[in-house]
Amino acid sequence: MTRRTALVAMAATPALAQNSEQDLLKTIAVRHDKGVEYLLTNQITDPSSRFQGTILNGFGIPNFNAMAGMFDTYGAALMQPKSKFYKSPVLFERLKLTAACLKKNQSAGGFLSNLDTNFNSPPDTAFGVRAAAGGLLLAKQTNSREIFEVMRPFVESAADGLAVGGIHTPNHRWVLSAALAQVNEILPKAAYGERIDQWLAEGIDIDEDGQYTERSVGTYNQIVDSALIAIAEKHNRPELFEHVRANLNSLLYLINPNGEIVTDFSRRQDQFTIATPAQYYFSLHYMALKDKHKAWGTLASQYRSAGLGLSTAMLHPEFLKPIETGAIPSSYRKDFKHNKITRIRRDNHAATVFYNGSSRVMNVNKGEAVITTIRFISAFFGKAQFKSESYELKGKTIAMSQKLEGPYYQPFTPTKVIDSEMWDSTQKSRPRTEVSMFEQGAAIEEADGGYNLRIYSKGTELVPITIEIAFRPGGKLTGVKPVPGAPDAYLIDGPEARYQVGKDIIKVSPGASAHTWTRDMRYIEAKLPGPTLYLTGFAPFDHTIQFRFA
Repeated sequence: MTRRTALVAMAATPALAQNSEQDLLKTIAVRHDKGVEYLLTNQITDPSSRFQGTILNGFGIPNFNAMAGMFDTYGAALMQPKSKFYKSPVLFERLKLTAACLKKNQSAGGFLSNLDTNFNSPPDTAFGVRAAAGGLLLAKQTNSREIFEVMRPFVESAADGLAVGGIHTPNHRWVLSAALAQVNEILPKAAYGERIDQWLAEGIDIDEDGQYTERSVGTYNQIVDSALIAIAEKHNRPELFEHVRANLNSLLYLINPNGEIVTDFSRRQDQFTIATPAQYYFSLHYMALKDKHKAWGTLASQYRSAGLGLSTAMLHPEFLKPIETGAIPSSYRKDFKHNKITRIRRDNHAATVFYNGSSRVMNVNKGEAVITTIRFISAFFGKAQFKSESYELKGKTIAMSQKLEGPYYQPFTPTKVIDSEMWDSTQKSRPRTEVSMFEQGAAIEEADGGYNLRIYSKGTELVPITIEIAFRPGGKLTGVKPVPGAPDAYLIDGPEARYQVGKDIIKVSPGASAHTWTRDMRYIEAKLPGPTLYLTGFAPFDHTIQFRFA
């Protein structure tokens, strides 16, 4: 359990369930019990250990923040009749051990430390409080007074700290506020509400594309959605639901045919990682029920079997009922103009085009066959790894370009003395001569059965250009020949190359191989894992690559 997975949004009205709902609840309880068994096996009980009560990671480091989630895990089992740990004295003792460890490792301000990065950390504590408050709310709703009193000291002292504590990143504002809203529902204090309002006064950081500041489609977007739901519901700020709606609508156009979501434009550590909408499960289910939104309901239904935890099922019994479902967008072109990307999906294939200054021009998804990225570089003064400087969306075409200069520098007139620290600061003010000019760019269009990508360079002649088409590892690349001395690097050999994973095929043509310089070019970005197809040439260069799907 980590701070990211320790997010449990609360509040519901108990309801009677039908037999099928009870069967689902039983299945969830059985799965939950396996998690409890893992914690019981791995929780340190040795009184001589300084980490008594904790769970250590693979490096022997305790995660005190994630321990707060054990309030929710242990508590739900203790309070759910379908759990084999219902009212278990052994589990109750372990809960007390957890509570004692948390209190012992709180700072004077009420905060926990995240030993892999943040110490005396209000935001890390807030992630833990969000989960711990779920257990506290369950104890209140089930009138489990002994459990409530075991959990209360840590939760209350931590919330007192959050009412004054600081943050690192944009999403922390909403996580802290959600934690305070949850605790304020159970242990009301004026300071909690006042602090929430102080953070909310900054306004919610969402753009016209429905993306929060961090653009973290794979991680932090769903954390913000869950937090805003908790604040909206528990702090009576229903206008916050509009931001959640905008983000979830944005998500619908970032899903590839294989179920993965686009993380390439994230500003956080999830950038370029593989992720799915599974992490959005709670927000999707909550908002699908609230808005009767069938597309969100489809995604919630898809991820419910793994995503619905025991405490959430107890606090939200309506989540056990059947969900209305409907079609998810599967054929569209959507321009995310604020973030400078375009998404194109045509049922079983999709592409993402980047004109946001990234070196990644586009990626392509045909089911399990994936082009991770397409990049290109020219050997122009060590500065021509292509990154778009300007772009144009014109009809069906997405065009981007970059203009570069390669000058040589003259001595100063009148002469200046340049010491060892002055070169960089004075270089741009020198007279320039022998200036080489260079322009390169790309243009993408949809075509029947795929996409056309035109790549060009012009200006200074004989500049080598290398185009890189990186495939995700795991498939078979045919119609190619190896690049001498370059592992996992290939040129097209014949009319076309094919990359196949299972029944999914991406065809690439025509080839271009004027040279074999595919690595060690000055300042070229590192090759990505997996088979990589290269096209090469010299300026002036103008070549259109066709991507088609079998």
